[in-house]
Amino acid sequence: MKKKTILSTFALAVFFIGYNQLISEPNGSPAGYSGSPADGQTCVNCHGGTANTVSNVLTSNVPAAGYVPGTNYTVTVSVSGTTARKGFQVSPQNGSGVLMGTLTAGSGSKIVGTKYITHTSAKSTNPGTWTFTWTAPAAGSGAVNFYGAFVNGKLNTTKQVLTVNEQTSTITTPTVSATTVASLSNTSVNLSANINANGKTYNASFLYKDSSAINWTLVLANPNTVSGSTNTNLSQTIANLNSGTTYLFKACAWNTGDSTFGAINTFKTANNPTSVNSVKALTINSVYPNPATDRLSIDLNLLEKSKVQVTTVSLDAKENIQLLNTELNAGAQNLLVNTNNLNSGVYFILLKTNNSTVSKKIIIQK
Repeated sequence: MKKKTILSTFALAVFFIGYNQLISEPNGSPAGYSGSPADGQTCVNCHGGTANTVSNVLTSNVPAAGYVPGTNYTVTVSVSGTTARKGFQVSPQNGSGVLMGTLTAGSGSKIVGTKYITHTSAKSTNPGTWTFTWTAPAAGSGAVNFYGAFVNGKLNTTKQVLTVNEQTSTITTPTVSATTVASLSNTSVNLSANINANGKTYNASFLYKDSSAINWTLVLANPNTVSGSTNTNLSQTIANLNSGTTYLFKACAWNTGDSTFGAINTFKTANNPTSVNSVKALTINSVYPNPATDRLSIDLNLLEKSKVQVTTVSLDAKENIQLLNTELNAGAQNLLVNTNNLNSGVYFILLKTNNSTVSKKIIIQK
């Protein structure tokens, strides 16, 4: 009788061991065992034990501010422990059990039942780690719960809920304001504007065109980038304009695929070839030699003692170089200007005092 009892006990033990081996899932869990309220099942159903709640097995690179709809993120499962046969099942769902977003299996994982991801083979490494891709759902989907069930051998099961929110904060665009124009001559103006990048970094430029033209001409502003959360004052000289012509212009803050424009304003160049400021205060009698190489002589006349700033502006307005800033007495004066730093090309040379600006076209040949 005692021998029969021992044999019966042994047979029963073998039966349970075999049964447990049969119902375990070394090649991945069937659908519906994520532990979500809609599923109601975890690894406990096959492996036994109690599914204790953990907080560090399931992680993602979704930022704290929330997911951006349609963006791909990496989700990682890392099951620790020395016992063999580690596995998992994860499903991103809403409160009603609907799949949220799209799952893409990674190495060692597979999709089951459309909305679940699980291992393709149990791992014995410590930890057992898998990664897969989750594509966030459409805008307005709200919070998404990743329900995860994990196993680390018989009777050693855990579960976790990882919640990620949708990014709801409005992305602030740059502010473009206070766009103004100051006439320099009948063919050149100075444009200015204020841009607040509102915490980001943008390229800064001006666009202008003849009011009768279709296409805009873009020139980089000075400075040509803006960043931070305070106003940055921009300016740029536009030369080689037609006299007596109405132009449209606007400032712009832009990145690839992202542009914010200021209001469109207009200006009209003067009909006469003199400065729109007080030409009697400053006149240019001659500029020579023209073409020049390394030196330029300017004969001018001042009505009163003034500081005179000499600047060159390239035809595309991208090159703006100050050559001289000096104080001159009233009357006829001659200035010698070093042009060694100028490349070959056509320029406007601007002479500016406190209340007057005049310009002449020059050619530099090296």
